[in-house]
This record gives sequence, structure tokens and C-alpha cells, in this order.
Amino acid sequence: MAAERQQRIASGEVIPTTVPADLGTGTGARPVRGPIVPIRPAPGAIEAEILLVNDQVLTLPELLYPLREEIAELRKNQTPEAFAESVRWLVRSRTQQAAGALLIYKEAMAGISEQQRKVIDEAVERELRRRVSRDFGDSLARFRKHLSDCGLTLEQYRAALERDLVARQYLREKLLPQITVRRDELLTWYRRNQSRLGRPETRELWMIEAPFESFLPTGVRWDQAGEPLKAQARLAAARCIRAAAEALKTRPFEEVAREYSRGPHAAQGGAWGEIGRPLQPPYDEVSKLIFSFQEDQVSEPVETRHGWCIVRCGRVNPAYQPSFAEVQEQIRQELTDRKFEQLSNECMLRLAEKATLSSLDSFLNAAVRRAVAGELPAAANVP
Repeated sequence: MAAERQQRIASGEVIPTTVPADLGTGTGARPVRGPIVPIRPAPGAIEAEILLVNDQVLTLPELLYPLREEIAELRKNQTPEAFAESVRWLVRSRTQQAAGALLIYKEAMAGISEQQRKVIDEAVERELRRRVSRDFGDSLARFRKHLSDCGLTLEQYRAALERDLVARQYLREKLLPQITVRRDELLTWYRRNQSRLGRPETRELWMIEAPFESFLPTGVRWDQAGEPLKAQARLAAARCIRAAAEALKTRPFEEVAREYSRGPHAAQGGAWGEIGRPLQPPYDEVSKLIFSFQEDQVSEPVETRHGWCIVRCGRVNPAYQPSFAEVQEQIRQELTDRKFEQLSNECMLRLAEKATLSSLDSFLNAAVRRAVAGELPAAANVP
């Protein structure tokens, strides 16, 4: 890749810009606000598709691939201006981390033994198989196609995965001995996050439904039906729910729901699962009933704007608040992980700031332009 870049410099396709890294104002710092829409390349110019970190190579696809989900989420939830600014910060932050990881990887791999090399290869292969199994149904061919759509080869992905795994493990061995979590920190975190640690009361919701619209002729919607049809549907729904209420006197709720209910959970015996608060409309009023019921209590038929319902309160799981002693080690691990992330980011930042990065501005601009323009594959997992 370095030789290829030298050829492109010689031909005038890429302007060599070798400068010390300037990726922000510190760990986690966002760039100064201002115009952030990336400048489009001049006609005929070729943007820098690689970044040289000392003598290590980072490509645009390697940089952008891990950011797909974050970029898609930002695009959905922000204005175009805020989205562009967030993408620029995200790209700069990721470049900092990737540059640091490249340098840490090189340091970690210096002088490793054959046995250590074998352990690394096995760890990378296990993680690769896990991801292919989880996201691509164990189909390596589908995964290769996905990577190709993202501008990556399997070999590039494997190499990037190895760098990340090795760099992270190397930093853990180097930094974890420096981390301590005091008891007062644990207590402070516990007191501030008790609601997060606790479990609210939940109740099982069961429902037999007779929606008015389900009794209209096939293909007719409620908003299209005339009053005579609506009246007939209301009458049919009332008859259905009365028949269900009568059947409940001698038969199990699940059995009656499968026979009479016309709701979305009829096949499951009317089971909606556990809820901790009333559902959203149109089920808000009827689902609220079970929070004043005893276990296994069944309501009388209830008429709503949309139809008739019978609800049942199943198992009641009481609220639970764990003691400090029960969650102390869980909190310690969380705080340790947070401190490790902070220290590792600071370490990568220091390395990146000392490194020499070639074509940095052009590389960042190309990455931001592509992300803002939507020149990225879908963020969701491939089915």
C-alpha cells in the first residue's frame, strides 16, 4: 500500500501532506463549532483513500465500517447540520482510536513467540466465526459479499479484527494493574443508580379481544364502513365476548382465548407477557386494570372505543431492590471498565499525537464526505 501511494504521489493523483497528528483538543473533546460540511474534491482530483500512520496503513473502508450503525442512528435523529457536525467528530475520534490501535498493535507484536502467534490466530478465528454465526447464519459466502459491498475483503477484515483484539488485550495487561476503585466510589455510584439496579413490579397480562373491525366483511375497514355494518359488527363483538365470558366459568383462560379471541396473541392463549406499566393506546385503559388485580383475577367484559376485552392478571413479580453487598462486585467491574476505557483512550491519543500521519486532512475530508453523502452500506445486520 505504501509503494502504491508513492506511485500515486509521483503521478500527481495524491498530494503528499505529512504532518504530526492533530485530531482534536484532548480525549473526548469535540472539534470547535463552525462550518462543518466537507469540501468536495476538485474535479479530477483523487481523495486520499489511505492514511499512513508512521509506516502503518489505514484505509477508508476500515475506518468507516465500524461506524455504520452510529452514523445511521445519527442520520435518523438529527438535523442535516447537526448530523454533519456529529459525523466529523465521530470520524476524527475513530481515526484517533484506529491510529493508536495500529501503533499499539505494532508494539504488542514485536518479538512474539510462535506459541503466542498461534494463540492470537485462534482467538481471531473464534471471534470471526462468532460474528459470522450471529449476523450471517454461519454463511461465510454471505459475509464475504457483505464485506465486498462495504469495500473490504475478508483478509482486510480479519487483519483489522486482529489489530483490535491484540491492542485491547495488550492495553488491558498494561493498564488494569494501574486501576483501583475505592469503596466510597462504589457507594456513591450505588446511591446514584439504585433505580437502575432495582427491578420494578411486573404483572403478566392475558387478554381475550373482540375488536369491532374484525367482525366486518373481509376487506372492509372500520373507517370505510357505513353505520348499518358498524352496528352489526358491534353486536357480533358483544355476542362473542359474552360467549367467551360464559366459557371462562368452566374452562381455562388460555383455551377460551384460542377459541374466541381475535387479538394478535390469540394463538398464544391471549398471553401478552409481563408488563411494568399500562400499555400504549388503544390498550391503555384495559391493561391498567391488572395493576389493581390479584393473581389469576379475571375482569368482566370491558367495552372500549375499538371493541370488547376480557383481561386476566397472571403471575405478579414484586419489585426488588438489591442491597449494596449484592451488587458491589458488579459495580466494581463497571467502574473498572469505565476507567480502563478512559485510560486506553488517553494512551491511544498520546500515541496518535506523536505519530506522523500522511494526507490526514484529505483522508478525514473524504471519510466525512462519504458518510454525510450516504455512501455507506446499510447499518443493520444482514438477515
